[in-house]
Amino acid sequence: MSLIKHTNRFVPWNDIDVLANRMNRLFSDSGPGNLTYASNWAPPVSVEEKGGEILLTAELPGMAEDAVEINLENNVLTISGEKHESREEGEQGGKYHLVERSFGSFRRSFTLPRTVRADGITADFENGLLTVRLPKAEEAVSRKIEVSRRS
Repeated sequence: MSLIKHTNRFVPWNDIDVLANRMNRLFSDSGPGNLTYASNWAPPVSVEEKGGEILLTAELPGMAEDAVEINLENNVLTISGEKHESREEGEQGGKYHLVERSFGSFRRSFTLPRTVRADGITADFENGLLTVRLPKAEEAVSRKIEVSRRS
């Protein structure tokens, strides 16, 4: 069983693109002393196979359940959403000097194996953790076959 990760960008340039975005955020100004904070981001995802199902877990801290969308089309599962910036300046004249939290829209796509039952897929969202349960078709679940002796 394997899942194929899809990205929205040309894969060999991913790391360079991430570095360029970070550098742009660091050096871009929207006025004297004001850094631009918004960026595209990709939530970390874990994929685990347990018995009769595959679990896909995504970390979405600070997001509300209704800000996440899950779609399945042509055996490709896509998780997307947008995390809005929620910051308030402190005292009058105060400003942020460092912001490491990510904001913006994201989109993660995964090609599912043919052994997943699409009609049984469910998703739970609790404490910023999205868990998508992908049940395997009965014929895909491993089983032990006894070898019998001919008499």
